[in-house]
Amino acid sequence: METKRNVNIWKTLQKVPAGTMFVPLIIGAIITTICEGFLDLNLWDTLGNPMKDMFSSSGQMLIIGLMLFCTGTQLKMSDIKDAMHRGMRLIIVRLGIAYVLCALFYLAFSYEGFFGISFLAFVCAVTSANAALYMGIISPFGDKADKASFGIMLICSMPLLPLLFLGFYGEAGFGEAQIMQIISLIIPFILGMVLGNLDMDIRKIFAGGNAIILPFLGFEFGSTINLIDAFKMIPQGLLLSVLYFIIVITPSYIFERTALHRPGYASFASGSLAGVALVIPSMAAASNTMFEPYVDSAVAVLAFVLAITNILCPFMVKYILTRHPADEQPKQKENRHNHPAAAMK
Repeated sequence: METKRNVNIWKTLQKVPAGTMFVPLIIGAIITTICEGFLDLNLWDTLGNPMKDMFSSSGQMLIIGLMLFCTGTQLKMSDIKDAMHRGMRLIIVRLGIAYVLCALFYLAFSYEGFFGISFLAFVCAVTSANAALYMGIISPFGDKADKASFGIMLICSMPLLPLLFLGFYGEAGFGEAQIMQIISLIIPFILGMVLGNLDMDIRKIFAGGNAIILPFLGFEFGSTINLIDAFKMIPQGLLLSVLYFIIVITPSYIFERTALHRPGYASFASGSLAGVALVIPSMAAASNTMFEPYVDSAVAVLAFVLAITNILCPFMVKYILTRHPADEQPKQKENRHNHPAAAMK
C-alpha cells in the first residue's frame, strides 16, 4: 500500500524565524498589494465574513483577545513576580525614553517634523511594539516570564498611551472610551490566568492555543500592509525605521544585559511596529485638527516602517541568539550552583 507523502508545510514554516506568523504576514501583504494596488479591490470586504474576520484586520482584536486568554492560562501565580520584575521594567525603560524623545522632537521640529517625518508619525512609530510578533518569536525558547510580558506589552502598545500623550499637544483628552479599552484588554488575560490556576486541565488544553492563533494573526497584520503605498516613501521610511530600531532596541537591550543580566533577545523580539499604529494618526486627528494635514503621510511612512521592522525583527533575534543563546542564563546559574567554590560560600 502506497504511503501518502507529507508535504511538511508546518516544519518548513518553523525553519524561518517566527515563520508561523511571518510567512502568513508576507502572503497577506502580497494579496493586499495585488488587490488594492492593481485591481482596486478590497478582497476581504467583498468576500465578507467569516473570511473577512479570519484574514483581514477587522478580526485583529478578537485574535489578540484569544492570545491574551491563552497566554493567561499558562501563567502561574508564582511567575507573576518575574513577569513584573523583568517585563514591566523593560517596558518602562523603553517607553520612558521614547516619550522623552517624542517631547524633544516636538520642541525641535513642531508638528511638521523634518525630512517628511511629522511629529505624528514619529510618536506613532517609536511608542509602538508588535506584542503579537514578539510572542510568535519568543514562543519556542522564551521562559514563562518572557511570555507573561506579552500582556503587559500589548496593553502599553495599544492606542491608549500614544493618544494620551498626543493629547498634551492638542485637545485629545482621556475619556471613558479609553478607560474601557484598557479594561477590555486586561479581562481576557486575567480570566485565563484565573482559570489556568484553578484547573490544570484548562492549562493543558490551551497550552498550544497561541500556536494555532499566530498564523491567522500574521495574515491579519499582512492585510494592513500595501507594499505600493509603503514604498512610496522609501527615504522617509528608511530613516524612521533606523530611528525606530535605535530608540526602541538600544536602551532596552543595554538595560536587559546590564541590569537584568539576560541574553537580550526580548529587546530585539519586541523591536517591530504594531499594525494598530496605522490607525492612530486618524484617531489623533479626530480629536485634534492640527494633526489632520499629516495623517496621510504618517500612515504611508508607518506602513513602510511596519513592513521593514516586521520583516527584519525575526532575523535580528536569530542573530542575537547566536551571540547570546536563550538558555545562557539558566546554564550560568546552574554552573555557579554546581561549582565547588560556589558550594563553599
